[in-house]
Amino acid sequence: MKEYYPRGNRLSALEKNDLKRRALEMVLVLFYVEDLKQFIVESIRATDLLRRYAGGDRLPDGTKRLHKKAFEILVDAGVLTKCESDELQELIDYRNLIAHQMHDLTSDVGRYLSIRLPDDVRYQNGVLKRVLYFHKKLSSQMRQKFVLSVSFRGPQFEAAERAYSEELAILERKIRRQAIAARTEVEQANAMISVLKQSGLLIKLEPGHPNQINRSGQLTDKGINCCRELFITGASPFVVAHLMRISLRSATRQHRLWLANVDMTRGKA
Repeated sequence: MKEYYPRGNRLSALEKNDLKRRALEMVLVLFYVEDLKQFIVESIRATDLLRRYAGGDRLPDGTKRLHKKAFEILVDAGVLTKCESDELQELIDYRNLIAHQMHDLTSDVGRYLSIRLPDDVRYQNGVLKRVLYFHKKLSSQMRQKFVLSVSFRGPQFEAAERAYSEELAILERKIRRQAIAARTEVEQANAMISVLKQSGLLIKLEPGHPNQINRSGQLTDKGINCCRELFITGASPFVVAHLMRISLRSATRQHRLWLANVDMTRGKA
């Protein structure tokens, strides 16, 4: 069955917060990776200049594949392993995706999931932690064999870094709670649909049949009756919206009308 979204094109609070989190992470990754690239190159050049490296300047202006060459120097110096060097290059590639193909890192959220992308150009959770790991490692390890470059990039970004990091922590807590709630909602809906299938009621009612919705998109009498039959079994508006292929707003309205009718019937009794 084709994917259906009862909430329409409106994003859930969970999806909105996930996109906010990604945006903040992307800003931090952009800064940290760029800062790390410059720190490595500047430190190697400062070392060659101040220590009068015998082989001359290892990273002269105009060096092709500058950062790959810089990582090779760190591997030769024992600061990085070959695997770590490859991982750093992957982080730079990811940084370039953020800078030039940001849409690819958000395309899995929303209503266009049929647009499939290769796994290597999708959003990757945990990239920020990996970048921070290398930031800390290289700041510590390079001081043993290199003259470290000093810049004002860190202090200039400090306020933004603190604000973004605090907001990320808040969003992480919200996302965890909302993810649990969303997962529970789906699990309960699947369990209810399974019960309805086993009872044979879905075959009898045929929810989602074209004759239950008229040309204007409104429920026909048969469609309204189908909704009410489903509500009687204990189905939630969310379940009914899925089965009937109608909006959650419409299903909720039908649920309110059904409850009002039940209350009225009880009152007369």
